[in-house]
Amino acid sequence: MDKGFSSDTVDLAEACKVLAKSRSVQAHLKEEVGSAHYREALQMMKSGNLNGDLGASVHDLLANMIDSDADTVWSGFIYQDHEKWTVRVNECHGVFWVWAVESDPVGYFLDKASAISFARTNWDNVYEDGEEPDDEDGEVHCPYCDTTESCDHLLLVVDKTFRHAEGGLLYEAFNTSWAEIIEDADDPDFDESDPFYELLQRVESLADAKKQSSQDSAPGMSSAYDLYFCSSKKRGQVALKKFISGEI
Repeated sequence: MDKGFSSDTVDLAEACKVLAKSRSVQAHLKEEVGSAHYREALQMMKSGNLNGDLGASVHDLLANMIDSDADTVWSGFIYQDHEKWTVRVNECHGVFWVWAVESDPVGYFLDKASAISFARTNWDNVYEDGEEPDDEDGEVHCPYCDTTESCDHLLLVVDKTFRHAEGGLLYEAFNTSWAEIIEDADDPDFDESDPFYELLQRVESLADAKKQSSQDSAPGMSSAYDLYFCSSKKRGQVALKKFISGEI
């Protein structure tokens, strides 16, 4: 399902404040609007106010540049009905945006982590390139011993939908860390998605492999799971110590 919303997005007027810092963008702007209008156009970008005819021209110029000159910085796919639909995070001079097949633009992001977080959570069954989708039998196999049960390689099983760890060596430490983050958040409008993603990023940096799964948790409902593995029991113990100590 395409949810198409994120509190981290900004419009082009806000994004152009970042673009204005790029010498390459400045040179392109001067070439397109001419020396006579360059300083006024640059000031518009720096202030985030693209007003009048000149502002409209700058708006179109920047929109086209972001679309045509962006580089892909993260690539994955949405896995549905045994088919893979590409989803990408693109960057243009410090401004990021998410592209997916048959998906309307949602705005721009000012940091890579927020853009990737959106790409990975806005649709169900999203995998980064190189990750393996669920097996057809619905069970996830350990990449090292091929078991579908808990094993010494299993670092963490986490329910991303309900944001709760359900198994693995990091199970207790992860849930404790997440509970502390929730308790420390005194903002009634606290958005859990970013800090939860950042906590998962810590786990991912300690793991040697990752798989994903989507399972029915109740009639008419399903949860998306991430499963992290270490290649040996010893590496798992090292990962646990690093996670608890905050070293990573």
